[in-house]
Amino acid sequence: MTKTFAQIETTLPHSRKLRQLNHKERWAYLCAHLTPLGGYIGLFRYPKAVWADDADLSVTELDAAIHKMAEAGLLTFDEDEDFVRIHSWFLKKNAPENASRMASIAADYADLDAPDAMLLESAAEFTVGAVKRAQRWKPDSVEWSKLRDVFKPFLAGMRHNYEDDLHEALAGQLNGQNRAVKVELCALIPSLQHHLEAPCRHPAHTVGAHDTKTRRHLDETKTRKDENYTDQFSAENVQPFTAPSSAEVRGAEKGKKAQGPHSETIEAARRIGAIP
Repeated sequence: MTKTFAQIETTLPHSRKLRQLNHKERWAYLCAHLTPLGGYIGLFRYPKAVWADDADLSVTELDAAIHKMAEAGLLTFDEDEDFVRIHSWFLKKNAPENASRMASIAADYADLDAPDAMLLESAAEFTVGAVKRAQRWKPDSVEWSKLRDVFKPFLAGMRHNYEDDLHEALAGQLNGQNRAVKVELCALIPSLQHHLEAPCRHPAHTVGAHDTKTRRHLDETKTRKDENYTDQFSAENVQPFTAPSSAEVRGAEKGKKAQGPHSETIEAARRIGAIP
């Protein structure tokens, strides 16, 4: 979809990251926001020849500007595919305000042929940014159930395609977020809580054979702790999304006790060395 407008916060000129750039580099950064090639998710193909023309720079000057912008943490650029990802796109002005907009953005990802690493980071930021923005909704808003209908299948698909890399990307985007956002996200993708609480994320072969009994004892304690995860935090979280989410998760947990853990949970636990 061709973009016809851009939302840019008025505080941008005061950004500490932007202030690291000179005038030409700042204009190149703004062009990445303003180009009609950009779409509405901050991840798009931006050929250098086009970008250089937009910014009134030579390709050599643009290369230097891209390096400086990446070094400042403002964006990522893939040299092979000419894809650019603007960082923090969904954490500020461009965060979707309602579930319908969230559904539209989720659909954009389905048709995007971007490099895997960039797509994964962008999708994780979109998820966290949307959940964070949703904390402003009223407790009785119908948007809560719609949000769940959007993100449960979206995250399930991402989990299927990227496995534990999705957990890593989400964990990275959750840094600095409040408890409510973290608990809501774990309700949407329950396998994330195991990743966030794992005492060690090294492969299983790093554990010595003499530690097997100790690890098994810790795993049993850890499993009991995970089963009570949602109950422990639902009372602390005052956000509106948590109450129905916690009820659903408790119901799911009861089902798990009768049916045993899902295969994907066992697989994930084995990868992090939680079970032999």
